[in-house]
Amino acid sequence: MKADSRDSRFFVLIWASRLAILMLMVAVSLLLDAAGTANHRTDVRQQWQIQLDERSLNLQSTIIQNIQTVWGLAANVAVEPDIDDERFRDLASVIFQLAPQLRNIGLAPDFVIRHIYPLEGNEAALGLDLSQGSLPPMQIQQLLEETSQAVYSGPISLVQGGQGLAGRIPIFERDSGDFWGVISVILDLERMYQAAGILPIKDSMRFALSRSDNPLDQADIFLGEATTDWQAPVASTMNMPGTRWTLFAEPTQGWPDHPEAPLLTRGLLIVMVLLVTGVTFWLTSLMLKDREMQRRFWGLFEQAPIGIALYGRHRKTLLRSNRAFDQCFGNLARSLHFFERGFDQHGQPIPGGLGIQKRLENDVSFSGVEGYLPGPDQTLKPIMLQGLRLETHDSDSVVWLITEDISAQKKADRLKNEFISTVSHELRTPLTSISGSLGLLANNAVGQLPEKASKLANIAHRNSRQLALLINDLLDIEKLAAGKMPFVLDEYPLRQLIQECVENMEPYARDLDVRINIGHMQDVHVQVDQHRFQQAVTNLLSNAIKFSPKNSRVDIFTESHEGCVRLCIRDHGEGISPEFRERIFQKFSQADASDRRANGGTGLGLAITRELMLNMKGTVDYASTPGEGALFWLELPIARSTVAQALD
Repeated sequence: MKADSRDSRFFVLIWASRLAILMLMVAVSLLLDAAGTANHRTDVRQQWQIQLDERSLNLQSTIIQNIQTVWGLAANVAVEPDIDDERFRDLASVIFQLAPQLRNIGLAPDFVIRHIYPLEGNEAALGLDLSQGSLPPMQIQQLLEETSQAVYSGPISLVQGGQGLAGRIPIFERDSGDFWGVISVILDLERMYQAAGILPIKDSMRFALSRSDNPLDQADIFLGEATTDWQAPVASTMNMPGTRWTLFAEPTQGWPDHPEAPLLTRGLLIVMVLLVTGVTFWLTSLMLKDREMQRRFWGLFEQAPIGIALYGRHRKTLLRSNRAFDQCFGNLARSLHFFERGFDQHGQPIPGGLGIQKRLENDVSFSGVEGYLPGPDQTLKPIMLQGLRLETHDSDSVVWLITEDISAQKKADRLKNEFISTVSHELRTPLTSISGSLGLLANNAVGQLPEKASKLANIAHRNSRQLALLINDLLDIEKLAAGKMPFVLDEYPLRQLIQECVENMEPYARDLDVRINIGHMQDVHVQVDQHRFQQAVTNLLSNAIKFSPKNSRVDIFTESHEGCVRLCIRDHGEGISPEFRERIFQKFSQADASDRRANGGTGLGLAITRELMLNMKGTVDYASTPGEGALFWLELPIARSTVAQALD
């Protein structure tokens, strides 16, 4: 029930994560789209601002340029206050050629216009007193101060009709420094607008030129569209002494409400949302599958009939175990050290222990390690161990340990061995009689047999001897497994033991056209049971002869190896397949187990040899390359008498 609740919460969490990622990506996309639109609108406004500032600067430059041409006339009047009308017209005509936006120039001593150029069309301006309405008091005060700065007014309605921009330049007599009057310059606004690039106004632009900073002040707009529909226009201000103009502009269709190339940009955002959402769904689907696999794994883990435990590699502590493991060991196996000490079938500690940790240090896994271990009631049980070391980068390494109670298997093996032993014992006596009788018949001890009967008797006698050897092997392996085979150890010269074995095997080798070659033999003594050691050597020699091709040889020699003597037997046959190494010393194991194999045998010889050598504190092993023969060896410690003789 708890597991189902956890799975439901995990499923809800996965879907909540998916929806959260989807909503987050949609929100990010909308923010990116809004930011793109805002950036694009800002860029467009900057472009419009640059264009408007450029027009404002052009207009202001045009005004200043026209006024600057009149400063020469002001300088002349300051030197020559009593300038006459003819002299004024000569100077003014030159100025008009240089300043095409001028509409008229008037000389106004004491603010009263006395001279004007051109006179035609401007007659109404003669005698006009500028201090009476045309100039506000503040501007009059500015002009009376001894400055060289023009003062502007406008747009103004002209007496001669139309509108213009008036610029008044103060004149002070050069000799006395007294205020003389002003030069009144009227600029044609329409020609200035055209020269500055303001006119004509484009259809795509909403434009206005106003005396106010607020575009909604319609009364102050003197050029362009006076409307209340402005939407945050760009503005550029012209500050001139006496007046202040502001230019406003914005697109007729309003500012952009989407980024440039919106289909491409928004398409990419949609693709991004779909891609991230798809990847999220894919990853979370993998998590759900992984969760499902974990559920199945832990279900198998808990219900497995064999014990499974997970240990931390460095701390050696139990992290998790299944029910079968707990039932087998209870609380005894809380540490991996528990498996270091094992017992044999007689309850005696195994020398060196099971070596679990050492095996895992040398390799990532091991299998087939057997030993007797105590259970919760301290009863020893036969256990087979398998282990696997898993290295991790972000946490402590772990060790998987699989334990299998092989009590039933051991019982079955014991029953099998007892059955084989019983059958072998029961067969041995009658088989001995049969073999003896057949031997007498084959040797014509009871009279000469016909040729065909003699052949049949020889075949039966030979097969009965092979059957007797098989039964003897079965009895030997049963005695070795039960620890009932007696061993009488004594020191013997190795060379003599080998010579006797070779002599006994010579007839068998001649029958198969194989030669036994005795190589270097060390002059050492070994402590062995003579009969059992020669049995082990004979097993290896018979195998080497049996698997050697005709007209070949079997080499037998000795080598020194880490304080021991190694008796080596080499054949030149087909060799042994690497896949057979794990089973070669097991009972009834043969490289070719089919009923059509070229060489007979029971598959017990090497198993008996291994048990014999273990009981004599020796070992048996081999090395082989397929197609190049095999090298088997028996390794024994050198006897103390040999060592003492060498020291003397």
